Amino acid sequence: MRRFQEQLAALDDPAAVAAARRLLGGLIENSPFDPVPAPSARRPRRDDVVTYRIRVDLRDTAPPLWRRLELASDLRLDELHTVLQTAFGWTDSHLHRFSSGTSIHDHRHEAYLMPFEIEEGEPGIPEGDVRIDELLVAAGDRITYGYDYGDDWTHTVRLEAILPRPEDAPRAVCTAGRRPGPPEDCGGVDGYEMWCAATDPTHTQHTLAVAEIRNLYGPDIDLAAHTPTAFDLDEINDMLGHAAPDDTDLPEPLAARIHAIDDPAGRTWLRAALDTVAGPEIPDETTATVVVH
Repeated sequence: MRRFQEQLAALDDPAAVAAARRLLGGLIENSPFDPVPAPSARRPRRDDVVTYRIRVDLRDTAPPLWRRLELASDLRLDELHTVLQTAFGWTDSHLHRFSSGTSIHDHRHEAYLMPFEIEEGEPGIPEGDVRIDELLVAAGDRITYGYDYGDDWTHTVRLEAILPRPEDAPRAVCTAGRRPGPPEDCGGVDGYEMWCAATDPTHTQHTLAVAEIRNLYGPDIDLAAHTPTAFDLDEINDMLGHAAPDDTDLPEPLAARIHAIDDPAGRTWLRAALDTVAGPEIPDETTATVVVH
């Protein structure tokens, strides 16, 4: 269908285009590959930086698996991705995307994409170009974060409150949460619940879960290697201190070049390296480019 869309767009004859559309009826309009961009959900950025108190729930878990975060309102979505990976114990081993709707697969809502999907030509906005205060404006506003399209982990990110921001506030901090994070490639929510039971001897379904896992993966499966990630507030916040560094003290040309790096981990590493330099003097963009390179 995508190739047909490209061929249709290349036609110079309006009558031929109209005839093709009539022939296919509503198929084109209802196609998931419809190139018509979704309406933008972005709103003007805040003039000031405040603290957003956000709750993130992993959808379909019962009891709910969630994390509460306090974030700088000017955090970009690629930075939020890194924060969410840390808070839930993910290892950033799969594709991800954000959506202004309730599903990352609904083309009627604006999608915010990682660099790989942008390079592949997927329709959407680069996640590094969007700040969270463009999408979360008032308490109750929500966006969706999807991770690992196979296991289909869907996170609902909801703004709970807008708070004053102390000057020394960290860029991102986890203040509360519930339940351990799922291990990678565990089979989605159902697999997560099974692994929780299998790795917890006190669980009422422990024996049945162990038997099921050994039936699925073989009798020699190492259960300990797939233990869910324990919810450890101190460890998460120690990691967040490196995951979302504050670069407001950097000269603007250097900060701009760091922001242009596609890989959040690369940005974090470079920013941490610059912390070892006392007051870097970067007078212009050319010098900043050389430093980042």
